[in-house]
Amino acid sequence: MELILLYTAFVYVPIVCMTLYAYARRNRILRDVFKSLLIPSLAVLYLLAAERPAFWILLALLFGWMGDVFLLRRHHWNLGCGILSFALGHICYIAGMLSTRPGLHLIAAASVVWIGLCLLGVRRFLIPYAPKRLKLPSLCYAALLSGTCATALYLACTSRLHAAYVLAFFGALLFMVSDGLLAYDMFGRKTRLGNFFVMMTYILAQTALAIGFVLHGGI
Repeated sequence: MELILLYTAFVYVPIVCMTLYAYARRNRILRDVFKSLLIPSLAVLYLLAAERPAFWILLALLFGWMGDVFLLRRHHWNLGCGILSFALGHICYIAGMLSTRPGLHLIAAASVVWIGLCLLGVRRFLIPYAPKRLKLPSLCYAALLSGTCATALYLACTSRLHAAYVLAFFGALLFMVSDGLLAYDMFGRKTRLGNFFVMMTYILAQTALAIGFVLHGGI
């Protein structure tokens, strides 16, 4: 436990703070360096804290890191690869959660309702701003992201609000907020601190998901 606290205080938290500082100050050099270090440092924290580190979660973090690197440059090719990387990450998060609970046949109905509502919101408020070539990939990614949220919510409700699943749900919800802000900032109306709030909610999302899996002994 002492090693985990020391690592968090002297490695992970400083990297988080420097990443947010770089976005607030719009410093591209610091942004590229510390954003590239962010998810690897979270993966190390997860490995230190989890009793049984799960393959699915490490793979999700790997895809998250790849997405971060692709989105350092916002060309259409980078955006497409970034969307694909994060989509694969959410598939891994969903697989990791489902692997902890057998007999989840009811999750399909709950997921369909949640995903349908999320897609309606995405189609109404965000998709009109996206370039034509990214509209379909964005809708597919939104479906996967809302699926992560629906899975975590279902597991939280059926486990008497187990802290692991509650944290995973809030992490997925923050992911939706972060990506919604990112889409609006990129394709809609840009704001001075838009990227800062995108990054802040993203960091909270990934951290909450990782801690949630730690609390379940490595779900």
